[in-house]
Amino acid sequence: MALFSQIFTALLLLLQLDLHLFGGSEAAAPQTPSCSASAGVPGTPGHNGAPGRDGRDGKDGAAGPKGEKGEPGLSVHGHQGKAGPAGPPGPTGRVGPPGPQGPKGVPGSPGSVSNDLITSLQSEVQALKARLTVAEKILSFSTFRKVGQKLFLMHRTEATFDRGQKLCTDAGWTLAVPRKEAENKALSEMIAQVAASHAYIGATDREKEGQFVDVHKAPLTFTKWKNGEPNNNNGSEHCAGIYTSGEWNDFNCDINRKIICETES
Repeated sequence: MALFSQIFTALLLLLQLDLHLFGGSEAAAPQTPSCSASAGVPGTPGHNGAPGRDGRDGKDGAAGPKGEKGEPGLSVHGHQGKAGPAGPPGPTGRVGPPGPQGPKGVPGSPGSVSNDLITSLQSEVQALKARLTVAEKILSFSTFRKVGQKLFLMHRTEATFDRGQKLCTDAGWTLAVPRKEAENKALSEMIAQVAASHAYIGATDREKEGQFVDVHKAPLTFTKWKNGEPNNNNGSEHCAGIYTSGEWNDFNCDINRKIICETES
């Protein structure tokens, strides 16, 4: 009798499980037998049911308010990270008013000048003086004429032959003497330009009468004597000169006449 009761109870439990699986959750609970009996041995658990259908996703909700700026993060070693790259420069601002003048600085110590610099400056000063002297001498000449590589300069004043030769040598030149027709013509035109009649040229026969040489005592290679000249009138004409016509004559060396100097240009 006890074995029968246990089998009957197990069948009822299986039936209840089948009703629950096929009838849904609304099926009525099975009736327990009214007879009193001891609980049977639990049966083997049934298989899991099929999963239910997924529910529909809800719509996105509204974005929450922006949070406050957080503190700078820390690196893995506990130190603050490096700053990011600088942004582009902003527009240039307006120029502000000038600031007040600063206080006057302390005077510096006197500088020292090396001997080499002093020597160099002294040399430059001497060179400038020499050039100024030459410029002053050039200004004392009134007329210039260039023929080939030779430059002729007429002095503003008249002088004797010896004084005229010194005026030329003081300037670094010599008393002019034409060596060809073109130079002879240039000298005659310079005399006419200053409204003079004649001028000395660098030739004399002081050492030997009738043999004219230049200021370097070299024989003349070009001459243009006027007819009948040189004649050493009254025994006192030993210095050569040139007229506006281009012809030459011998003159008294102690009379003031126009002076023309020459130099290589």
